[in-house]
Amino acid sequence: MTAAILVGGLGMRLRAQLPGRPKALAEVAGRPFLSYQLDRLKTAGIKDVVLCTGYRGEQIQQAFGDSYGPMRLRYSQEAAPLGTAGALRQALPLCKTDVVLAMNGDAFWDADLQAFWRWHHRRGAVTSIVLMWAADTSRYGRVRIDRAGCVQGFDEKSVAGEGWINAGVYLLGRQVIEAIPSDGPVSMEHDVFPTLAGRGLYGYCSRGRFLDIGTPESYRMAETFVRQEGRRRPERVGEGKRKRRFVMLDRDGTILVEKHYLSDPNQVELVEGAAEGLRRLQAMGLGLVVITNQSAIGRGMFDVARLEAVHQRMRELLQAEGVRLDGVYVCPHRPQEACACRKPKAGLLKRAARELRFELQDCFVIGDKACDIDLGRAVGATTVLVRTGYGARAAGDPSLTPDVVADDLRDAASVIAQQCHVSTSQDIPA
Repeated sequence: MTAAILVGGLGMRLRAQLPGRPKALAEVAGRPFLSYQLDRLKTAGIKDVVLCTGYRGEQIQQAFGDSYGPMRLRYSQEAAPLGTAGALRQALPLCKTDVVLAMNGDAFWDADLQAFWRWHHRRGAVTSIVLMWAADTSRYGRVRIDRAGCVQGFDEKSVAGEGWINAGVYLLGRQVIEAIPSDGPVSMEHDVFPTLAGRGLYGYCSRGRFLDIGTPESYRMAETFVRQEGRRRPERVGEGKRKRRFVMLDRDGTILVEKHYLSDPNQVELVEGAAEGLRRLQAMGLGLVVITNQSAIGRGMFDVARLEAVHQRMRELLQAEGVRLDGVYVCPHRPQEACACRKPKAGLLKRAARELRFELQDCFVIGDKACDIDLGRAVGATTVLVRTGYGARAAGDPSLTPDVVADDLRDAASVIAQQCHVSTSQDIPA
């Protein structure tokens, strides 16, 4: 795949810090800023990079030449400012692949490009953008997405509060770039993406760190960001040994036969095909974690000891079938309580990811209710709705759009086996 980095900006707000130099050559921790972007691409396996240059582009070409490690570097120099979209349109003849990885050249971001590609590939998307969670979106503008991950709209800058922002990293089908007008400046952010909102533009949600160097204040923060990143990077997926992937499983109606406020261990019963499906998932090397809402605890209907007895019986039945769970995570709160762990909120899933050290976007979430699918969507995971339990009814809801609908866990395991094959063999194409 060809990657295109947009490094043609004038950098007006940094002129005092960078007299006569483009932002791409801004020094951060003793290195030009662009080198950090190229390192990310090299780690992801990219072999072909086009640098879309503008202001002082000759300095960038002189500094980096025609290669960076194993990557070939080529240059598309604009004679006059073309905007982010116009620069990509001009560079298109140098991009030989059907999908182009495009990225703004003035931002640090903590997202896994391999995981982004796999997520995009699974959906058969034409255009996807990386979204980062920001505590204050007023400087960046806000991106609105639905629970299927489809971008529904963009809010202007100055809208305060937390939300998703555009991180400036895109996977673009060639036809999208070909459709960009070539007769003047065009912006991806203001002209292209708003026209695609609600029409197949996807947002890949990541809660990693994000920093652009567009202002003197943020530029001063860049060195600290880079040093922290250097300590974190050896743990990232795709860098060295791949992390183990996990399956997040609903309990009632998915693994266990649905029973109203189950509290008697003697009534614990596995759904038909559940043990076989879990055994197959385990054989693939996937970790197995149960995430369950149990508001009966908060309602005082039974205590934690009783709940643990139910879970112990579930473990015994599964172990008899050769299945070992890696963890069981419980939300005991009532729906009206303002907790962060009741599905579809992602508190328990994030806790599991921290404790078991896996990537949220690389996991699978399986369940029989909308809250399970919404949970998976919230973290960018692959979602599977099973027709057991309440799943047959949920499958009839047109607003619920899981990635996969399976008959039961046995069927889900077959689908995930195919997905795992895609995810391990369909890395970003060189």
